[in-house]
Amino acid sequence: MTSGLNTTITISVIYIMKRKPLFLLIFLMLIMTVAMSQEKTQTNNPYYVAVKPQYGFIIPHAPAIRDISSTNPFGLEVETGWHLLKKKDWQRCNCYSRAGLSLLYSNYNNPDVLGSSINLLAFGEPFFNYNGFMLTSIRMGAGLSYLTRVYDKQTNPENKFFSSPLSFLVHIDLNALKYLDDHWFLHAYFKYNHISNGGSALPNKGMNFPTYGIGLGYSFQPVNFPDREKIKLEKPTPLILSGHLFGTMEPDGSDDGFWGRRPAIGLLIKGRKEISRINALNAAVELSANYAEKKRREQGVNPPDHRQVSFLIGHDFIFGNFIFSQYWGTYIFAPLYWQDFYQRYSLSYELMEDLRVGVTLKVHAQVAENFNLMFSYDLWEN
Repeated sequence: MTSGLNTTITISVIYIMKRKPLFLLIFLMLIMTVAMSQEKTQTNNPYYVAVKPQYGFIIPHAPAIRDISSTNPFGLEVETGWHLLKKKDWQRCNCYSRAGLSLLYSNYNNPDVLGSSINLLAFGEPFFNYNGFMLTSIRMGAGLSYLTRVYDKQTNPENKFFSSPLSFLVHIDLNALKYLDDHWFLHAYFKYNHISNGGSALPNKGMNFPTYGIGLGYSFQPVNFPDREKIKLEKPTPLILSGHLFGTMEPDGSDDGFWGRRPAIGLLIKGRKEISRINALNAAVELSANYAEKKRREQGVNPPDHRQVSFLIGHDFIFGNFIFSQYWGTYIFAPLYWQDFYQRYSLSYELMEDLRVGVTLKVHAQVAENFNLMFSYDLWEN
């Protein structure tokens, strides 16, 4: 297994240098520019770079893509970021963390049907522990994905994963870091990746492909985690009521290109209550309407109502200005769907007091339905 993984890593590096040199060169130049600046300023938040080869597999989550799910994706990720060690960083979540950008090249090991992708991602990564033999952390990230091979009815009918060259990638990682000295570190990781076009084109099965590997990183200043006391929550913590407006434009089944799209929109009213500096429980009611689905079905006999009402419960992971939310929803009224349950995942950033912007993904089991832009506002606090 190790020999095969090393061979795959070597092949992936050579392939990128031959076929995608411009992307890699631009990103490396950006990293080095920021690195030289950081060496001069010597900030309290050490800047680092890392190179992370990876290897994985595709989850065959639907019958339509089972026959092309037997390959093993491989790739290379180059990332740059900061260890957030200042007092104000600690106070956000009673934890230390990292944040940054990464450029991920993924080859799906099926050049004629699946091709490859270039992904530009932003991430946040809180640490679980700061001392001992090894550091552990969890990472959440999202960004844009450019795909080289997508569905085409005539030339590529097998690829039901992707139907739009520009899509979105979200991932969650489990990490282990081992510093070899004050600067160099090894980074072992297991990543769960999901690519979807957000319902902007059909078919849209989306791809779930876990990957894993060991990378090498370099911090331009020594990384030391100061001992700080945890800030206790106020008791009782307030209950916050917020409204979340989300939407996207989906194809309506016509051949009108851009004009053949109609809105899929929704409103989520949510209450959340913090139980720690980084955790909150939530409950919500969601109202939504899919006008593209209404158009697609209006020629049928007794077409089902395109509106839905559902109830959700879940968890918020609060990481500074970011909130990563996970919901489990059950339909109260949803004639369009035969399923009873779904999941929703949201990532939002606080632009100003009470106002947030972000994205949200709705999923039935492992099949993504749509990916939406989202605006949120805190309506009431008690």
